[in-house]
Amino acid sequence: MSRIEEALLGRWSGLKILLVSTALGFACVLPLLLYMAFGPADGNPIGLGLLAVVAVPIAGIGAAVGLVKMVVQYFLRRE
Repeated sequence: MSRIEEALLGRWSGLKILLVSTALGFACVLPLLLYMAFGPADGNPIGLGLLAVVAVPIAGIGAAVGLVKMVVQYFLRRE
């Protein structure tokens, strides 16, 4: 493993990756939820829907990576 990879992997903990991914997903879905709650009944928020459709899978992948890294960190510290 190169020094760059070691520096990047050491900088972000699994919990931090999980929290940032979850916050990113929530922040990208929140505008659509607010528009549905307070916007006009006949509105068509295409851009907000596309933002949510793109952000949720990316946030899910990031959360999965964070969980895997948390498990790996747990077992490496346990030894």
